[in-house]
Amino acid sequence: MSCLDEAALSVEFLQSQFNLTEFRNFYLHDSALAKVLTLYRSRLAERSTPDEHIEPVQMLVAEKRQPVIASEIAEDRMACKLIIETAYGADNPKAEELKSYLGKVGVVKGINDAVLQALSNQLDNVPAGTQITETVATGNPPGASRQAKLERLVMPVQDRLMQPKLRDNGTVDMHDFGEIEMVEVGAALVRRIPPVEGAAGFNVMGESVPAPTPQDRALNLGEGTEISAEDENLLVAARRGVPLKIDNGMMVSDAYCVGDVDLQTGNVDFDGTVVVKGSVKEGMQVKATGKVLIRDFLESATVIAGDDVVIGKGILGRQRNPAAGETPFSVMVETPGTVFANYIQYAKVVSASTVTAAKHIMHSDITGTDITVISPKKTEGKILGGIIRPIQRLHCNTLGGPSYIPTEVDFSTRIAEPLTELSTLQEELSSRLNVIRGMKEALRPIEKNAANQDAMDQIRKISNTIAHFENLVVELKRRRQQLIEQVQAISETFEVVVERAVFPGVQLVFIQQALAVKQERDGCRIKCKDDALAYFTLA
Repeated sequence: MSCLDEAALSVEFLQSQFNLTEFRNFYLHDSALAKVLTLYRSRLAERSTPDEHIEPVQMLVAEKRQPVIASEIAEDRMACKLIIETAYGADNPKAEELKSYLGKVGVVKGINDAVLQALSNQLDNVPAGTQITETVATGNPPGASRQAKLERLVMPVQDRLMQPKLRDNGTVDMHDFGEIEMVEVGAALVRRIPPVEGAAGFNVMGESVPAPTPQDRALNLGEGTEISAEDENLLVAARRGVPLKIDNGMMVSDAYCVGDVDLQTGNVDFDGTVVVKGSVKEGMQVKATGKVLIRDFLESATVIAGDDVVIGKGILGRQRNPAAGETPFSVMVETPGTVFANYIQYAKVVSASTVTAAKHIMHSDITGTDITVISPKKTEGKILGGIIRPIQRLHCNTLGGPSYIPTEVDFSTRIAEPLTELSTLQEELSSRLNVIRGMKEALRPIEKNAANQDAMDQIRKISNTIAHFENLVVELKRRRQQLIEQVQAISETFEVVVERAVFPGVQLVFIQQALAVKQERDGCRIKCKDDALAYFTLA
């Protein structure tokens, strides 16, 4: 080293010389090279003469390092990766060695031998110390399970009345819903398609991975049905009648069937389901403990049902004159079940479930949990005039109209009971407070002249009575706050969804105060916030 120019000596120079040796693939400690230079320069500085011999500097600056192999197994054990840092001056693992390593960590299935071979080849063609990550084994996921299905083989009357007849040219006739069909004994109604469990798979550890257990669905034997003697998965009619859908099955009703309900048939009062193959004419009444299914129109008549009411074409009332002693609406529908009609005009409908009209609701009084007036046609799905009383939600295409006809949406029905209690409680609270004030005023002159035992006894009795009433007031205030919070929580769930437009003339009652829509708006969600209307953009 004494013959070298000291200025030319550097870590970079030593690295370049090292790369010319047969040890160039060893791991080089750069910090050791710096220490060698420092020590060498120190010895140069200690020479007495420039020609003095310097002892060679010896230090470990490079070493052979074996490859580092690690594995990463997915949490679900469906895949395994190898992470390999290539060797410094040593042999990299061959495919067989990698497979042996996998076996040691428990990976025994789904190993891709072609990937292992390609990975082994790659290790020798990259610089020493390169880290390579590769997925080398994958499990086989289980096959998809098929859930049990129930396939209706006949169209229930409810669906038939909601589905207009298809014309030959492919359009639908909204005035013709076809005949109401009867089924005969033994007619196939619903077929159960049993569940099928998928084939089991395996993970890279060789463990079996079962397919998810498919959900089963049992046939629900409604009244007038039975399981076929030849096929345990087939529900058939046990009597002649009208097919009606129920959850997970069907029933066959020996319903009362009639053409039109008019003066010739008289009013209908039936313990069961009533099927009207025509219309219920003006002035008539239909009462049933079950469903009422009308193919055509309900015309200025009354329906009182114990279950769903379906009108295939529409509810058609007429304008009344209450000033002349007429009832406000010529049509009345009452049911705890759902109500469906193509349209509703000049009618009062009270349902404890959903009310749906495809085309429009006009000048009517409608009560239902959720009220829906939606159509794919821009000109339909309207609510115009009258009062709509949703318990939870109103969903329509258009609310109100360009002529600003007064239209009210009133959610207060749902909170009528707590509001009534709140009003009664407030009156009682005021009464109790007045009593307390009166007693306290009566007590003052007695306290001033409390000279004998009788006066002291009287003061004690009045004070005890005041304390009793004050305790009652505390309890009344606590209950009042509970009711206020209850009403507020319920009102926050109320929602109006308008798909196309809402107009002035519409006012909404969320608790007690009527809030007016002041300008035309495109489709939006409407809620009550801080005693004002809040409009939200539709998602």
